[in-house]
Amino acid sequence: MSLGQNIKRKRQELKLSQEYIAEQLGVSRQAVSKWETGQSEPTSRNLVDLATLFEISLSELVDPNRYDVEKKKSNSILRTNLSLLAIAFHTGFLYSCTHISYKIVDGNKTPDFLLIIIKIIFLLLCSFWMVRNLMCENNLEQRKKNIKIELVYCVIQLAIAICIFKFKLGLIGLLIMLFTMLLYILYINPKYMNRPFGKKRYY
Repeated sequence: MSLGQNIKRKRQELKLSQEYIAEQLGVSRQAVSKWETGQSEPTSRNLVDLATLFEISLSELVDPNRYDVEKKKSNSILRTNLSLLAIAFHTGFLYSCTHISYKIVDGNKTPDFLLIIIKIIFLLLCSFWMVRNLMCENNLEQRKKNIKIELVYCVIQLAIAICIFKFKLGLIGLLIMLFTMLLYILYINPKYMNRPFGKKRYY
């Protein structure tokens, strides 16, 4: 999209007339018309004023295609960070669920069911968060593949959690869980799931 086309598109999106633009910038309506048709280009001062009037950045006005790519990359980085947080929190709450919480009642040690339920709720919320992040994949086939891979990962982590609970593995169990999580993030995701956790993603 050319500069003139972008000026016209932004003007029409905001429902502004050429006359209004000309009045705000102190130029003639014919000048605005020539900008939009590509017969001439606005000065640097006019460009700054146009960007201010349209309430957009100068880079978005001058090079919308590049701006869209940068915005896409920015969104991808945000999704990546959110996915990483979801996986990390999921691992943390899953490990937390392997330890039964207790409370002292009348001098006796009894399970604290309220705290146990809270842990499970947070674990389920993190699981839902992970699923939600999977839905950000636009390619349907890749999304289906990612869901299967993440399901296998969750089953493996659940099996490790059960072993931690049953055999009282403690710190060793936590290290196994963390190793599995890092393997999933740094190797499985970039290689098989098209998620740039371990390497740069190209567009």
